[in-house]
Amino acid sequence: MGGILLNKKIGIIGGGITGLIVGIFLAKEGHKVSIFEKSTLLSETSSKTTKLLHGGLRYLENFYFNEVKNGLNDRSWWLENFPKQTRKLKIVIPFKSRFSLALIKFFFGIKLYEFLAGSKNLGESSMSKQIKYDFFALKDNYKTYLSFFDGSMDDDSLGRELISLAKELNIEILEFNEVKNFDTQGTIDKNHFDKIILAVGPWSKMLLEQNNIKSRKEIDYIKGSHLIINRKLEFGLMFSDIYKSRYIFALPYKDHTLLGTTEEKVSHPEFPEISRNEIKYLIDSFNQILKKPISKNEIISSYSGVRPLIKSKDNFHKSSRDFFIQENDSLLTIFGGKWTTSPTIARKIVTMI
Repeated sequence: MGGILLNKKIGIIGGGITGLIVGIFLAKEGHKVSIFEKSTLLSETSSKTTKLLHGGLRYLENFYFNEVKNGLNDRSWWLENFPKQTRKLKIVIPFKSRFSLALIKFFFGIKLYEFLAGSKNLGESSMSKQIKYDFFALKDNYKTYLSFFDGSMDDDSLGRELISLAKELNIEILEFNEVKNFDTQGTIDKNHFDKIILAVGPWSKMLLEQNNIKSRKEIDYIKGSHLIINRKLEFGLMFSDIYKSRYIFALPYKDHTLLGTTEEKVSHPEFPEISRNEIKYLIDSFNQILKKPISKNEIISSYSGVRPLIKSKDNFHKSSRDFFIQENDSLLTIFGGKWTTSPTIARKIVTMI
């Protein structure tokens, strides 16, 4: 191993998907890993996602090619390693015209998406004049349908499988163990480690500053809210919102439909809840494409999470979903990232231990 000392003692602060996957990768390398989590594993932002495993088709318009390629590689990793908890999903984008700038942009964007996936592409995209549906009928004014394939997950069962794997690897899991004090020399609440990984998502900058460590990145806290609708959906839908400013997904989810997400900048990551405006925004956006509108009575449940986006000069809607690792002696702090690309983050961390 080129002189690298194995069996290091690693303390990970944060038991979300990033902390858990980093822990699993490090344990497989022979390190002794402890994960500190203030609640239960995968209970915060990691459980509040859109349930997609994707490279990010929409990120291509902002030229985030490397980020998309990493996401597509990681999508393949998830599907190959956890076939019982993941699957490929057909996603359809409806258009009212047979020829428009938006249609052309998405057609070539999808082709580029498939090219970046290479041999790991999940299926050939297609364009059709009609589409068959059993549960949701779209309005008659849609003339063209683009379809492509991405990854989807049952995050509940996948989470249970990952926790089981962590236990098999003898990772010490310390739930309901909130860490407030740590330093750059490897100390967590008087316990010494060779390396500390701070993987607390939207709380990274806050915890660094509470321990008098300067953060090199500024974070935008972006609340994303979802609705679970009591109707079946046989494939995914991707469509423009009511303001024609961004795209929303309607996805099959446990015999229901998952609708989301919103993007709202908030001042802190604590206790996010869906607002009345968000509910109206999601329902109105979905109803603009449906022949039979949904009502509030069909909402089974909702959930919200806060995503930590690394602040950029652009509008936060255009911010990268990429990650950054800050190194301070024995402390590594992870900024950004998402469920899909947590393996890429973990591989990078392994090289830094």
